[in-house]
Amino acid sequence: MYLLTLQLCSIYNDNDIHYQHPLIEEANIILIYSLIIVTVLAFSLTSSIKKQYRVYYSLAALLAILTSFYEILRIISNVELHGFISNLEKASIQGNISISFFILVMFAGALGSKWGITKKLLSIRAQLAILGSIFILPHGIIYLARFILLKLPNIIRQREIPILYLGYLVVGIIAFIILIPLFLTSLNKFRSKMSGLKWKQLQRWAYGFYFLAYIHIILMLLNKKELDWMKLIIYTAVFGSYTLLRVIKAKKIKSHKLNKAA
Repeated sequence: MYLLTLQLCSIYNDNDIHYQHPLIEEANIILIYSLIIVTVLAFSLTSSIKKQYRVYYSLAALLAILTSFYEILRIISNVELHGFISNLEKASIQGNISISFFILVMFAGALGSKWGITKKLLSIRAQLAILGSIFILPHGIIYLARFILLKLPNIIRQREIPILYLGYLVVGIIAFIILIPLFLTSLNKFRSKMSGLKWKQLQRWAYGFYFLAYIHIILMLLNKKELDWMKLIIYTAVFGSYTLLRVIKAKKIKSHKLNKAA
């Protein structure tokens, strides 16, 4: 289903890597379908993901490796993909697949814990976070490599500092660094070696990661020649609603504790 959707989407370009296309709506189609399909798959395959998580990690790692390999080839040889494979690769390198997993992780902690959908998400929250982390690897590595190999020499030669470009790059790097310990401690091998309190304290850094991810996206959109209002609205609605729900839930928990203490 995911591949079929991507096949139906036309090829679009992002002027930050190698995609330059005036029809920004097509990029939004891939983003929206990534969100929908990842959500549907997470709910329909909850039991399978929980039991066969190693299979899903392996598939995600394979796609991440193939994406990175292609992007390296793209930098050194200008090779081009076409059709649904091209759209799948774009969904991967753009971070659409990764952010879709992280959005599910976010809302798992913000929705009412008694809801059926929340219980489903919470049962595989760690697995979803790991999948999101695996899928973000090519995005972070390739963008950084492209900056060092291609953008930085141009900046040095031209002696002009693109503030917005450097801004979203630096924010993205900080977010990526924060994600590393969050990713590692989501793995059973590392989590089992930590106390519950220390693990919870470390996982609170996820809020900083979510915030920086949003800022990174906003700066990236502002850096484009034409502002993609649809993406801006989508991401603002998602992160804004998450923040509101999380604040409401935190207040309810605090109120419950106060009433219990009284």
